[in-house]
Amino acid sequence: MRSSWRRSTAQHSRRSAVAVAAALLCVACSSSGDAAGPPGQHGTDGPAASPAAAPTTTGRPTVPPQLRECGRQPAPPPLDQLSWSAPDGFATAGGFTQIAPLEEEYTATYLTPESAGAGVEVLVVVHYPNVPDPLTDECGQVDRKRVDAYLSDWHESAGITTSASDWTEVAGLPAVHEVEHYTGRSFTVDSTIVVGRGELLMVSCQWTDQEDVIRAGCAELLGSMTAR
Repeated sequence: MRSSWRRSTAQHSRRSAVAVAAALLCVACSSSGDAAGPPGQHGTDGPAASPAAAPTTTGRPTVPPQLRECGRQPAPPPLDQLSWSAPDGFATAGGFTQIAPLEEEYTATYLTPESAGAGVEVLVVVHYPNVPDPLTDECGQVDRKRVDAYLSDWHESAGITTSASDWTEVAGLPAVHEVEHYTGRSFTVDSTIVVGRGELLMVSCQWTDQEDVIRAGCAELLGSMTAR
């Protein structure tokens, strides 16, 4: 599901899920106490010895791993609640679709320059609400290895090569930036993928001829994104 568009129905292939071992980032907030009860006392002059006293436990009980606390950081907002503004010189457009979406279910908004060029120049904001691959750990923290594996699998299935890949932030949220080239196509796509818990928000900026116009609009769009 992805960054480029065409004016006909999207064709794509399904990918096989990639399983990557999760790194547990949760911080244990409790520890087991010491069992420090007194030793049992035994009588010396009766027919039966007194039973040993039951040991007592001090301190807090051990917290099972599945109940460990993950810290006090606030939960990130749902990605569909991020707000943004159309860049100057761009207007909402129809007639586009994703040629290689990341997932089957998505919603997209397309923006084109008011001064159209000869090629297909477009900005798109795509929300994928249901990403089956677990891209975060048990505490909701982004697992970069999982994200890299997920995107690598998508690149391979869609015939995409990338350059300038790195991690960044959008509206204070973790995101991957990459420049994409599609096999057999003349356009270039500059994409930034914001990673949420079970969802993704992708801002893709595609150009054929008007690179300067698209890059400027892309930077303005990303810079306008804020959490509500």
